[in-house]
Amino acid sequence: MRDKDRIYSVLELLNKLDNSSKTASKIVNSFFRSNKFIGSKDRKFISNIFWNIIRHQYKIKWHIKNLGLRPLNTNQLILELFFLNDNYKNNIIKIKNLLILMSQDHKDFKQISLDFLDEKLYRNFYHPNMQDHIKYELQEFLLNSIKGSFPDNWQDVALSINKEAFFDVRVNRLKNISRDKLSTKLKDLGIDHQHSKYSPLGIRFSKRYPIEGHELYKNGYLEIQGEASQVASILTDAKPGIQIAEICSGAGGKSLILADLMENKGRIVSFDINKKRLENASIRLKRAGVHNVERRHVNKNWSVKGLENFFDLVLIDAPCSGIGKWSRSPDSKFKFDKKKLDELVKIQYELLVKGALMVKPGGKLAYMVCSFLPEEGLNHIEKFKRENNLDFSEINMINMWNDTILSNNQIPYPFETEKNSIVLNPAIHRTDGFYISMFQRKR
Repeated sequence: MRDKDRIYSVLELLNKLDNSSKTASKIVNSFFRSNKFIGSKDRKFISNIFWNIIRHQYKIKWHIKNLGLRPLNTNQLILELFFLNDNYKNNIIKIKNLLILMSQDHKDFKQISLDFLDEKLYRNFYHPNMQDHIKYELQEFLLNSIKGSFPDNWQDVALSINKEAFFDVRVNRLKNISRDKLSTKLKDLGIDHQHSKYSPLGIRFSKRYPIEGHELYKNGYLEIQGEASQVASILTDAKPGIQIAEICSGAGGKSLILADLMENKGRIVSFDINKKRLENASIRLKRAGVHNVERRHVNKNWSVKGLENFFDLVLIDAPCSGIGKWSRSPDSKFKFDKKKLDELVKIQYELLVKGALMVKPGGKLAYMVCSFLPEEGLNHIEKFKRENNLDFSEINMINMWNDTILSNNQIPYPFETEKNSIVLNPAIHRTDGFYISMFQRKR
């Protein structure tokens, strides 16, 4: 494909995104499935421009407004080429020549002047007049929360959200394969990778690879799962033979690793209000050879009646902003607002209280979210401790780490101050952002 045809494809994607409720990643995947003739180099070129625009949309739109330009996708494309594109940045002549070619057969590029492009503009992509939330591509209330939570490195945390996501997989030992054996098979495929730093079951690819199409994935030898999610699950120290309730189990990622830790022995009851997610989970469970998971579809106001004081471990993987994983779906930040956060905060605490009722005496309660915002994590735990201190005691996470991660991976506890709640910080730990806290019910 010629560059102009590649850019037409990006414009098509941007227009589809504007007129669809689907996530950007689903739109991109659908586009490439429908255009199988597009080669790998062309896909990379198209993807890079599209995701550059998504990841830097606040800044690009700020410049469009500041320059007095019309808020068009064509102008977003031109600014991406000028500011960010490896092949075109700060090369005004090359951009003008490209625009001449494009204007010949595409009406959207006719009569566009590039007089606003100059060296001074290029040096000021991060313009001194920009507010912090524009520079860091976050809504102001979210950035303020991050500033309050990470006063010493809030800039790094904010920037980490906007970087390209890591690609991690987890070995499935239920298929009688070790991490070392899986690593050997991946080397034979020419896939550059290394062992995950913290998770004893994880492998990190150097770049995204379509492993879903390979027999290793189809036969269940590995699962795609972020290292932070692996660590959170491993820290529960799930043992063979116990009874587990997983609240908000989604598509079954944590059910899969819990079943591995339990050696397929015992019982996991996965609760979720989304029937489609539970159905998707059944496919993953079957592929992985898991047979100790019972999926249970519940309504929004489901009751714990008959489930009180029953489970050895209740794991609440609460619905949340997902800000800790926004590097995987950078367009999520545009659809999130303060009202949605307030709604989630209410649901999260209700689930925490509901899950506590299901824990048997001596059992454990685990609360986790893929977020590092205190509103979704620490604030709930502090409130729960005030209201339930007679029944539950907070578990020392240093001990849990030493019993699970350290004993298997020889990685010492990596948190300086937290001994009860853990915050996986993407800027420091190079994982998704995650919050984890655990309690034990008194006997």
